[in-house]
Amino acid sequence: MDWMFLPILACAVIVLTLGWFGLHVLERGVIFVDLALAQVAALGTTWAVYLGHEPEGHVAFGIALCFTFVGAIAFSAARVFEARVPQEAIIGIAYAVSAALGILLVHFADDPHGGEKIEHLLVGNLVWIQPGEVVVLAGVCAVVGLVHALVSRHTLRVTFAPEEARAEGVNIAAWDVFFYLSFGLALAAIVSASGVLLVFSYLVIPAVIARLFFSSVLSRLLTAWGLGLAVSVAGVSVSYEHPPGPVIVAFFGAALVLALAVYAVRTHGGRALAGVGAGGLAVAVVLGGSAAIPPSDDHDHADHHEEGDDPEHNDGVGSVVTPIDAPDDFSRLAAAVEGARGGELAGLKALAALCASDTPFVRVEADTRLRALAGTAAPAYDPLAGPDTGGLWALWAGSLAAMPPGEVAPL
Repeated sequence: MDWMFLPILACAVIVLTLGWFGLHVLERGVIFVDLALAQVAALGTTWAVYLGHEPEGHVAFGIALCFTFVGAIAFSAARVFEARVPQEAIIGIAYAVSAALGILLVHFADDPHGGEKIEHLLVGNLVWIQPGEVVVLAGVCAVVGLVHALVSRHTLRVTFAPEEARAEGVNIAAWDVFFYLSFGLALAAIVSASGVLLVFSYLVIPAVIARLFFSSVLSRLLTAWGLGLAVSVAGVSVSYEHPPGPVIVAFFGAALVLALAVYAVRTHGGRALAGVGAGGLAVAVVLGGSAAIPPSDDHDHADHHEEGDDPEHNDGVGSVVTPIDAPDDFSRLAAAVEGARGGELAGLKALAALCASDTPFVRVEADTRLRALAGTAAPAYDPLAGPDTGGLWALWAGSLAAMPPGEVAPL
C-alpha cells in the first residue's frame, strides 16, 4: 500500500483547498470559473512546453502562474459587464479559447508526444506524482489556506451577503480580485498534478452534494472535505492499473447521482422513488441493448504490426511500440508491459529499467510483471524498499539476450 501514500496525500491537499473554494464558487454562481482558470493555467504550461521547457519544471510553473493571474484579473473585472453580458458567458469563452490555443501550440510545436501531454493536462497523473511536487503543491495551498483563514470573515460576507457588504461600504471589486488571484495561485499548483477535469470535479461536486443536505457553511465545508477524501481514497485504491483522474471523476459522478436520488426520495417520497427506479431501468435497458448489438464484420484492429515491420523500433528480437522511449513513466510502463506480453526482449529490458524508478508504483508494477515470468529465478529485490540501484532485474533481463530471437517466453 506504500505506493498510495503520495497520491492520497496530494488528493488530501487538493480536497482541503478546493472544498473551501467550492463553497464560494457555487454561491457566487460562477460554476465554470475553476474550469476556465485551470484551462488558462494549462495553456501557460503548454506555452512553456512550446518554448522548450519541461512541463513539471519551475519555469513552466511560473509561466502557468502568470497566465493564471492574468485570467484571474480578467474574470474579476468581468463583473462590470454583468448588466449586458453574463459573467459565466465570458468564463465559458475563456475556457474554449484557452483549450483551442493549447491544442494549436502543441500542433505548432510538432511534438510527437503532444497527444500524451494534452491528455496529462486534461486528466493529470496523480499516481506518478513525485515527493517534490507534493511539497510544492502543499506549500502553495497552505499559504493560500492560511491567508483565507485570516480573512475568512470578509470573504464569506462578500460571497454569501454581497448586497449587505456593498451597503456597508465594502470594496467588492477589491475582494473579487483577491479571491480570483488566490484561487488562481492554488489552481496553478493543483492543475499540473490533477488535470483540468479533476479540478472541476473536486471543486463543484462535493459542494453541490453538501448544499443538498446542509445549510450552514461549516456543515457544508466538513461534508465536502469528508466526501472528497473518501472518494479520493477509493479512486486511488482501484487505480493500480488505471489512470486515477478519470476513475475519481467517475466516482464523484456516481456519488452525485446517489445523493440526488436520496434527496429526491427524502423530499418527494414514493413518487420520487418510482422515478429513480424508472431512470435506473432506462439506463440498464440502453446499456444492455447497445451491448447486445453485434459488432460489424469489417471491424478491424489494423494497428498491429508484424514482427520486424518497424525497423525504427526493432531490436532484432521483435517490434516494440513507440512509447517505450516516451518521456513519462506511464507511457513507458504501458508499452513495456505490452511488449513483454508478446515475449519482446526490449519490453522486458524496459520493465527492468523501470524497477529503478523513483516512483514506488512504477517499481511495484514492473517488478510484479517480471516476477510472474522469472518465477524462482527472480532476484531477491523488494520494490517498496527503494529503486533497484544494483540493477538486479537488468542483469536478469540481460541474461535473456543470449537466447535465440522468438524463444523469449511471453509474459
